[in-house]
Amino acid sequence: MTFYTYNYLHASQSTWQYWRIALTSVLVIVFILFLLHYLRNRFDIKYKDLTIIVGTLLLLILGMQYNDFNTIQSSIKQSGQITTLLDKIAAELDVSKTTVSVNSTTPNDNVLVKTPKGYFRVNYNTDGSQFVLETVQLRDTNRVKIEGEK
Repeated sequence: MTFYTYNYLHASQSTWQYWRIALTSVLVIVFILFLLHYLRNRFDIKYKDLTIIVGTLLLLILGMQYNDFNTIQSSIKQSGQITTLLDKIAAELDVSKTTVSVNSTTPNDNVLVKTPKGYFRVNYNTDGSQFVLETVQLRDTNRVKIEGEK
């Protein structure tokens, strides 16, 4: 069973978005450079072809990002909900939020939380605005893996 630390969840919210932005920025710069080379050397067909290839790739990536926009926003919202949950649990149990980890990256009914005070199951009320912590014991704690632990 894999648990994710607060720091891991907090860092993973934005890390992959920076990579997408960096890739898109590099493609825009390459597109502009090829376009400038083509405009300077109108008789050299290879720059025209490279400009068309990079432009098409850029449009494809931008289209995929636009298509994934709702999915990305939903994922960010759910990751934010989990980190908020960990903040509340840490405050309720009077432990540091960096010592709390959770077995899911999205809020659901079967969330287990690992703290220095033991393992807990999070039970939400019907509208999901409040929760109750229920102490649980795992059979085999040797199989617990913690992502984001130093």
